[in-house]
Amino acid sequence: EGEYSPFFFMNTLEYFFKDLGFSFALAQMVPYLLMVGIGGILGGLILKYSTLHGWKLWTVVVLVLVHPFTIYFALFPIYQGDLIDLSYTPKTTFKVSQSKKMVVIALPGCKYCAESTQQMKGIQTYTEVPIEYWVLGADTTDLKMYQALVGNQIKCTLKPNLSEVLPITQGSFPTFVLIDHGKIIKAWHNDTFGVRALSALN
Repeated sequence: EGEYSPFFFMNTLEYFFKDLGFSFALAQMVPYLLMVGIGGILGGLILKYSTLHGWKLWTVVVLVLVHPFTIYFALFPIYQGDLIDLSYTPKTTFKVSQSKKMVVIALPGCKYCAESTQQMKGIQTYTEVPIEYWVLGADTTDLKMYQALVGNQIKCTLKPNLSEVLPITQGSFPTFVLIDHGKIIKAWHNDTFGVRALSALN
């Protein structure tokens, strides 16, 4: 059933900056800079008002300086897919549409495939590039389940011909595929889909 790995999720603060018009990359980066700024302000206040001296003072200042950033990073870590492009280009003769879209190839019963639907619903709000789910198999019950998860803004389609679609995924689910001009431009596995991938939807 493929390798299940943690999926990239935007948090509330990142969505806030995206609402302000920031790119996906900046929306992720600005909160980290904000944490550094908060640490700097707190460190400055300690330097100004603390009664500590010498190494004790500087130890407290350094700890306070890095504390906000460390906590935020622990809660919302940066992954490789946020820093570098880890996409691949599948070798396939599978015919795809001419129009640009992001396709998520999902497997029935796949936990991370189902979890990805909430993120895709959020992302769809900030891009004009359509997002579509390809649900492997021929069971309409699986299709209805995914359609219920993504809502009306994202299309779901059954793909019963597994021999055509599976090579695109390399056995990993969900797989995210960028299609344009009748070609698969790039694809990402679940553990490599991050901000760099989302930049293709800006």
